[in-house]
Amino acid sequence: MKNTFDELYLYFSASYLTHERTQKECDLIEQLCRLKKGDHILDIGCGHGRIANELARRGYQVTGIDWSQSALDLAARNAHADKLDVRYENKNFLEAVWTDTFDCALSWYTSFGYADDETSNSQLREIYASLKKGGRLLIDHINRDRCLKALPASTIQEKDDNFMIDHFNYDTENDRLQIRRRFIKSGVVTEAPYSIRLLPYTEIKGWMRQAGFNNIEGYNIQGQPYRIDGERMILIGVK
Repeated sequence: MKNTFDELYLYFSASYLTHERTQKECDLIEQLCRLKKGDHILDIGCGHGRIANELARRGYQVTGIDWSQSALDLAARNAHADKLDVRYENKNFLEAVWTDTFDCALSWYTSFGYADDETSNSQLREIYASLKKGGRLLIDHINRDRCLKALPASTIQEKDDNFMIDHFNYDTENDRLQIRRRFIKSGVVTEAPYSIRLLPYTEIKGWMRQAGFNNIEGYNIQGQPYRIDGERMILIGVK
């Protein structure tokens, strides 16, 4: 997944990952996770710190982990500029071994499902172990059923005569969405393909339950109960 979510992605995504959107999403995270000021939050796949820094600004302790060092460097610079105390670490799920440490763990904006099924289930068990008793895991994921119903052949994001082009193919044998991403910026073409597991609501809920989570509930991006036609699929589980 080299280059997939690094500087080129940040350049194109700035038009839709806006400050206003971040505010609304953090409002929803606070509501669904029932956060209290001072809670310690683990942001898994934190990227350039869009969510982590805003939560720190609101009075939470935040640790962010990601595999992209360039994204983490930007997150740390932004946190420093805003005088925010956020801990950023270059780790994946399985390297980040904590026990009974966090009040809440977030996998926001589809940062779960890139690994194979066995690894993904191991990741859930590690996240469970990292939470305090009563801690919550929030997973925000693609709503598989809506996605497949209206899956385009491709999408194009344009900015200043530069392009991010995604070609989509659904792998029915493995239930994975294959994305052939191509960046074209200043005449330079960069290929950045990746794939992600498309999990039905009942399957991801079952995985969470197997990892030890209880009281698992589903919501849409407006914070209403999950529906099959919802734009996103958000699950909350309690340790």
